[in-house]
Amino acid sequence: MSRREKKFEIEIKEVKKNDSVINEVYINRQLVGQISQVNDKNFTASNQSGEMRVKSMDEGIQWIVAEFNLHSL
Repeated sequence: MSRREKKFEIEIKEVKKNDSVINEVYINRQLVGQISQVNDKNFTASNQSGEMRVKSMDEGIQWIVAEFNLHSL
């Protein structure tokens, strides 16, 4: 049995909190994760299930989307 292809909208908003910039990741207008910059080369991506250190903003977005797809079934 094959599954239908899911379509969803990804939106990234920049929010300033405590003198730092946090990028919030929304999927279908629901907040699913946040990405913050630790230093020049490292970022931290976090969602409801945990936190992960990543090397780029794109890698953080990919991790958050993958976790969303894994747990949204």
